Amino acid sequence: MKTLKKIFLAIIIIIMLLVIIALFLPMTYHVERSTVIKGDKALIYNLTSNLNKWDIWTPWTKKIDSTAVFELVGPDGQVGTMRKWDGKIIGNGQMTLTQLVPGELVGYDLSFQKGKYKSKGKVIIETKGDSAKVSWTDDGNLGYNPISRYMGLFMGKMMIPEFDKGLAKLKKVVEERNGWPKIEEKLMPEQTVLIIRDSAGPKTYAQVLGKGYGEIMQFIKVNKLQFKGHPFAIYLKYDTVTMFSVMDMGIPVEKAEKGKGRVRVEKIPAGNAVVAYYFGPYEKTGPTYNALHQYCKEGGKVTIGGPWEIYVTDPMTEKDPMKVETDILFPVK
Repeated sequence: MKTLKKIFLAIIIIIMLLVIIALFLPMTYHVERSTVIKGDKALIYNLTSNLNKWDIWTPWTKKIDSTAVFELVGPDGQVGTMRKWDGKIIGNGQMTLTQLVPGELVGYDLSFQKGKYKSKGKVIIETKGDSAKVSWTDDGNLGYNPISRYMGLFMGKMMIPEFDKGLAKLKKVVEERNGWPKIEEKLMPEQTVLIIRDSAGPKTYAQVLGKGYGEIMQFIKVNKLQFKGHPFAIYLKYDTVTMFSVMDMGIPVEKAEKGKGRVRVEKIPAGNAVVAYYFGPYEKTGPTYNALHQYCKEGGKVTIGGPWEIYVTDPMTEKDPMKVETDILFPVK
């Protein structure tokens, strides 16, 4: 009996000592990691200020937890917007944007396990010559809970490897995009268009396109219609081996009632798209297509329908091929 009392007393003393020691442990913690990225600050800011784009570079995605469900509350990239998640491995939590300084700072509040654990994070972007220093920080208040205070001793060991993984992926993504044309996501408005469907191969593209747009231009002239955009082509089918394609050639107009002959009138509904702005000879658009495919893959964008080419510059009037603009558009959902 005396032995049991001694053991019990020893346990009580150990617990009291641990509690007393906890009172002297830090009430707060700070984790900070940084890297230098050779790339556009605007791109870094875009990837870090839009919460849905954190899937592109952070470790905490469906790749490590296939059960995870993510939800965006509010318009992305704005103060007050929240991202929630729940999964068997990554648990549940939410992130809320609290401070945004374009090109310089992204501030947010974090909450885990239904508010049991909270912290504040920042992504700070600083110019370093042709590069940017990106620092990722997390600050938490551990309160008076002794267990939380002891956990604070291990926050760095737990978070630093994850922060390093995220910054390394962010660096890789940004530096790979240095050679890409400008790419943005936009909502395409509803359009009334005149369209001709045809097909062509590598030796007949110029002839088929020239004839098709000529017919549409003649239809516009005869019916006294008003242009409302640049000529475009939607590539409905494309054979990568033969380079044979089926396409809709079109020109947007203010309004039109009905077509004639090969020319038909269509209304194309509004929809989301990823657009790349390419300048240069048409035959060198291949890398731009590759960049768009990679952009959609990284961002989880699902393409719908065929790609568009919008011919902003007429190569017959612009003699410098590097000034010829072709906007390449992928409709997405």
